[in-house]
Amino acid sequence: MSDRPDDTPAPRDADELNEAVSDLGETDTDRLEAVRGRNESLEERLPGDEQLPRTHGSPEKG
Repeated sequence: MSDRPDDTPAPRDADELNEAVSDLGETDTDRLEAVRGRNESLEERLPGDEQLPRTHGSPEKG
């Protein structure tokens, strides 16, 4: 039995993956740079430590 739920999509083959990234650029380098730029954009929008709930140490008492 598989650990995968029934509604999980099947893995994509190489042709499907190439088609999925084709709009990112003509060459592999262009595609990697596009992905890098998107990742940097996401990192800029992540909340900082001061915006996250406390997840370690003793809880603040108020």
